[in-house]
Amino acid sequence: MSRVRTSRRRLALAVTAALAVTTGALTAGPAAATTGGVAAGAVAAPAQAAQNAVAMLPGSIVIGNGPSGFLTRTQERTGYVYRWTRYADGVTTTLPGSGYAGTLGTDLVVRSEGNVRTILDMSSGAEPVVIDTAFLGTSAQLIRLAGSTLVMRVNRPDGPGGDVHLVSKPGDTVVDHKVTGLPADAAIRRYDMSTPETLALLYTGTVDGVTGSRVALVDVATAAIVEDRPASGAGLSGDVSVSATHLAWAEKSPSGDATTLAVARRGQPDVERVPLGTGTLLTELTGDWVTYGVPGGVTASVPNPLYALAARSLTTGQTVKLLDTVTIIRPEADGGLLVQGGTIEHGEGLYRIAPGADGTPAATLVASTGLPIVPQLTGQTVPGTFDFRTSRGDGYLTWQFAAYTGAKVDVVLTHTATGQRWTSTAPVDVAARGLAYWTGLFDDFTTAANGAYTWKMTATPTNGIGAPVERTGTLTVDNGQAPHGFSDTGSPDLVVRDGGALFLYDGRQALYHNAQSELRETDIGSGWGAYDQILTPGNVAGARFADLVARDTTGALWLHTGTGKNAFSARTKIGGGWQIYNKITGGSDLDGDGRPDLVATDTAGDLWFYKGTGSATAPFAPRVKTGHGWGIYNKIVATGQIGGGAAGDLVARDTAGDLWLYLGNGDGTFAARTRIGGGWYAYDEIVAIGDADRDGRPDLLATGPGSDELALYSGTGNWSAPFAPRSMLHAPAPVSNWTSTLF
Repeated sequence: MSRVRTSRRRLALAVTAALAVTTGALTAGPAAATTGGVAAGAVAAPAQAAQNAVAMLPGSIVIGNGPSGFLTRTQERTGYVYRWTRYADGVTTTLPGSGYAGTLGTDLVVRSEGNVRTILDMSSGAEPVVIDTAFLGTSAQLIRLAGSTLVMRVNRPDGPGGDVHLVSKPGDTVVDHKVTGLPADAAIRRYDMSTPETLALLYTGTVDGVTGSRVALVDVATAAIVEDRPASGAGLSGDVSVSATHLAWAEKSPSGDATTLAVARRGQPDVERVPLGTGTLLTELTGDWVTYGVPGGVTASVPNPLYALAARSLTTGQTVKLLDTVTIIRPEADGGLLVQGGTIEHGEGLYRIAPGADGTPAATLVASTGLPIVPQLTGQTVPGTFDFRTSRGDGYLTWQFAAYTGAKVDVVLTHTATGQRWTSTAPVDVAARGLAYWTGLFDDFTTAANGAYTWKMTATPTNGIGAPVERTGTLTVDNGQAPHGFSDTGSPDLVVRDGGALFLYDGRQALYHNAQSELRETDIGSGWGAYDQILTPGNVAGARFADLVARDTTGALWLHTGTGKNAFSARTKIGGGWQIYNKITGGSDLDGDGRPDLVATDTAGDLWFYKGTGSATAPFAPRVKTGHGWGIYNKIVATGQIGGGAAGDLVARDTAGDLWLYLGNGDGTFAARTRIGGGWYAYDEIVAIGDADRDGRPDLLATGPGSDELALYSGTGNWSAPFAPRSMLHAPAPVSNWTSTLF
């Protein structure tokens, strides 16, 4: 025992020495929230100025309080850390080790180490009181500290439930009082204290043949039950409060969806019940008032008027609001209350509840964490420019808040030119961030257009506490121009001819989001049946947007320059005599000058190269013969640079259905062919769509006769296997099948 006494004396000396060390400069209470406004309902009296409050570490939970200070517990990486903070000067002491518990109304704390309980006086640093509770058995559990008395629970060896022992040590003698007088089947569900002198036991048991919830009041000094009464509806999560004149507890309906405050005079059977709403109610008596509130309001996802701490007069029934949120209510020695909670004005901290000048309870901030209880913006990260050509351009718009609160962030981005929008809704996360992740699509899943955008962020409290926070700004989308794009989005489009009508479809919506939205179709107009070939070679006219080139049945070649608005200008004739070719394709830069070129095969099987010039009136130079023997192929497609070389490439399908790759040499000629697949006879149309999957490499799109599916072959960048296995994509309505011509 002497060894134990020595170690406890050292602990007391360490605590006494630490009391003389401050934690640094004190912080003033939080500034008024920038959101402005006050939650609905009359407030009894404003809290006093925040600058009078001492500092309290964010994330701390108050587990003890006395006249000179309070005990907190904080979850940190190494486990729980316990600190004692003085009201007078804000000095905070970090207690060594772990296993501490506090009391109410005194400056005592207790530390448990195995069966040994050490009681420390934090105001004086007096010699600690050491109590070894091994005599109660290994099942003995410390429930709380009542003044200098240990409230212990000891399991019953002969059945369920447990006995309550009140253990103290006046002088050198350990005194153990066992609480008796409870029914044999009593199962204690909650231990509550409103003063160090009285312990309230909420239990279920049978008295006079009636089984139900009851409250027993125990005098701590004698362990005698001084009152035992029914507490109908009180449950495991209920709260009990005792004063010299009254008893209050929380009740829940059998379904658990209704909460009632029950108040009775001590020693009298009548009970006043006040229906309140829903939630796990905290309640505490102070003078002629009873306070109540539901914890968890700061981070709640739905409003509840009971998140505010309210006080109800026991004499008049008058109700006033004291705080906007409540976490813990703890009585003080003088009959007042110490509440961990918050107000919109002063933020999160500890508030003392005491009668004001007119006797009505009022709140005074005594310790502040410096954190608001409403959304308070501290920073934002919004890219000035988005580029969605590849998925690497997808990204977050982020708003940082001072604290994690129950709030959601709504973001609206609006394309200035068209009014099209993208919206996002997400809760503020535990890191106090509002995040919106944009993948470059509008709400209808079409590709976001290039150009200027405005954005608006609204952070709305989901808990109903405080006012929304708004911010606005601008950004730009710059996706460049896609060789197979006609809508100024930088994304490839699908071009479909049905009879004589031509239609455009947004590639990303059609290929990847068809089940989530109605496919947006742009009708380009009629008369396109006059052409027997339509090419999508990219920007051949030197302007910003991709163009169409078409051959009519007389062999004349026509240019339709793109406007970037899902439309084309009036056609311009750019050549004649093209009826000699049975296959024409374009879209690859075959000579490395940055402009797309055309190639064509004639009936003799010769391959001809038409160099792009960039001129709207003469977009192609005179032809140059670059090969022969191409009559074995029934389809050629200019794919762009798919083999990883320096210039654009071609693929060709022979009559057996095999597909061959011709790597461009950079001068309009090609290297020897490489077989890259078979079975391609299944397709009527093979289209070089561009980069459809946003991985930075061009892809192929194919469809067969009568099919309602599109086959996407993603480019790999590997010349020996330039395409990944196909992905089958269902054609969305209104396109029931792709028997129409796809370009």
